[in-house]
Amino acid sequence: MENIDKMLGCGDPSFGGSMYACTHCGNFKFVPFRFHSRFCPTCGNKYSMERTTTMAFKLVNVSHRHCVFTIDENLRNFFLRDRSLLNCLFHSVNRVVSRMFHQINKSKNFTPGFIMVLHTFGRDLKWNPHIHCLISEGGFSDDG
Repeated sequence: MENIDKMLGCGDPSFGGSMYACTHCGNFKFVPFRFHSRFCPTCGNKYSMERTTTMAFKLVNVSHRHCVFTIDENLRNFFLRDRSLLNCLFHSVNRVVSRMFHQINKSKNFTPGFIMVLHTFGRDLKWNPHIHCLISEGGFSDDG
């Protein structure tokens, strides 16, 4: 309910704001406060676009695969009750991907490039923690 209230009140002038004045023409502009909730269509979209742009500048232009790693439906309630377990998902995916690259070519000692993002709900908005992972189709090896 707290997030819904934040979303509904985001940008509402009755919650206050800042007044700006132009020193050249003397015009005033009132800008209402935002609550920066990820559920707000305006704030959430802005955050998403900024995050995407920042990530795009850090990526190397290589062929990649999109993989989704999830857990069995019977185990999901453990993760719901103890959210600290979600961090284990990142460690598990890291180990799986690293091991896969090591198995492909043990002599070269490949280090893959990958980015992981946690999603906690599925399309049906039910609790379904899973990791989306972009994995490079190659890697950096001992010989470069």
